[in-house]
Amino acid sequence: MKSLLFAFLLLCSIHCTTTTVYICDSPNATRYHFRENCRGLSNCHYHIVKTTLEKAKAKNLTLCKWEQ
Repeated sequence: MKSLLFAFLLLCSIHCTTTTVYICDSPNATRYHFRENCRGLSNCHYHIVKTTLEKAKAKNLTLCKWEQ
């Protein structure tokens, strides 16, 4: 029983992890950033928003060129 519970928790931790990214909340934003202090976010004149990688990709945002 303990091994079954351990396996369940292990699988959940693998599938339940999300990657946090940062985006500029501008309607013209096209990039996401892994670091809140990324050089690419210095041009943001709107709010910097913390979100998930999945949501950023759903908005068709791509990785910042400074972080590639």
